[in-house]
Amino acid sequence: MRVSARLQAGWHWFRSLNENPIYLREKGSWGNPNPFYETLRRYSPFVVMGAIVLGLCAGTNPALLGATEDDELFAFICVLCLPGALLSMLTIYGSFMAPALTAPTISMEVDRGTWDILRLTPHSTAGILLAKLFGGLARLRIWKVMLALSGFQALMMVCVLTFTAGTTAVSGLLIGLGALIRPWVEVLFAAFIGMYISTWVKSARMALAGSYVSVVLLKVFSNSAIWLGIWSLLGADDGSVLTGSILSPAIVYGTAVLLLWWGIVRQARKLSN
Repeated sequence: MRVSARLQAGWHWFRSLNENPIYLREKGSWGNPNPFYETLRRYSPFVVMGAIVLGLCAGTNPALLGATEDDELFAFICVLCLPGALLSMLTIYGSFMAPALTAPTISMEVDRGTWDILRLTPHSTAGILLAKLFGGLARLRIWKVMLALSGFQALMMVCVLTFTAGTTAVSGLLIGLGALIRPWVEVLFAAFIGMYISTWVKSARMALAGSYVSVVLLKVFSNSAIWLGIWSLLGADDGSVLTGSILSPAIVYGTAVLLLWWGIVRQARKLSN
């Protein structure tokens, strides 16, 4: 009953976000907009161009291209390449813009002396942080397209690898799950690392710089080609190499997001003491 009650309370809180003043302020509905995001948005055409170039380079998993020599399957894989490249572009764009939305959230409040005022409101610490997070991310107009692309890519991977390449159903589903959740946890990591660093430093600029360094480092570490080599060195069979190279980055990002959220709540409570 407790779990059910918490789920109902969480759903009610989520549905009432449009009435939450903290959420509305971060969304830009009232008050001063986020100066860092507004500045970065002026250069968004350059960000988009960079995302296009990097997305085209990172849009295909090397394990997929080496999975088979069959011409018909290669044609199916080409169908995956274009949505995969578009999804990579969108993920890179979101990962670059998200820290500008979340890195100043706590540090600017502490610097201005308004964090203690927020804590006097009826909202819990977790509720304040989530409202700030959702409000900031609501300014990114990428979520519906990301849902469509990630869902399509996951479905195509499951169908191609399970019914054509002879991959087991379990491996196919795991690969599809990894392809589905990775873009989301990757952008969330960028958002969460910005908010986490902002609980440690008072300078929003330092929080933003630290966020970008962390995003780049984890992006390099979570490259599918690296995990392809790791699983190959471990002596895994072809199916396990393919599954691991796609699923492992999603697990890394997902674990990082969970740890960061725990750290954010912990640090925010310390700020109030």
